[in-house]
Amino acid sequence: MNVFLSRLDEQQRRWYAALESKRIGHGGDRVTARITGLSEATIRRGRRELDAELADRSVGRIREAGGGRPVLEMQDPALAGVLAQLLESETAGAPQGPGKSKRSSLRQLSACLQDRGHPAGRMTIGRLLKKAGYSLQVNARRKEAKSSPAERNAQFQHIDAQKRIHLAAGDPVISVDTKKGTDREF
Repeated sequence: MNVFLSRLDEQQRRWYAALESKRIGHGGDRVTARITGLSEATIRRGRRELDAELADRSVGRIREAGGGRPVLEMQDPALAGVLAQLLESETAGAPQGPGKSKRSSLRQLSACLQDRGHPAGRMTIGRLLKKAGYSLQVNARRKEAKSSPAERNAQFQHIDAQKRIHLAAGDPVISVDTKKGTDREF
């Protein structure tokens, strides 16, 4: 029963559990709740909906409009700004155009935001990054980064400091992304 229930959506699970509860009869809600892990109140709700022949249930939606928890950006309006500050020094690619990437993983960004008093999970950060035009993949060279992470980070900090100095002076700054070549000789 539980394998089958795991493939159903929220309301379908409720209705199936209600059908099984009706089939069992007296005490069916308690037995079905124990087997499925659903609450007895959820099973009773399923029975009411089935008794009404699902008249008030919409076909296209599982939850009613406005249902669910509000997105974190609404609860913490400063979150997107703090994330943008974190990404300022580690953005690669064209900053204004598509294809921007970052050095930190979603997990690392989540930890940094937590340290700054803005707890956010990886899913929320991923959604905000997509909205801002970032690639969700980490722009990292794994072997080099693992062999000398402190040195690599210091290099990026130096580059960022130089970029800020030149931008403040009104000088142009060019970002060049290089890749290791193949072993072919020309």
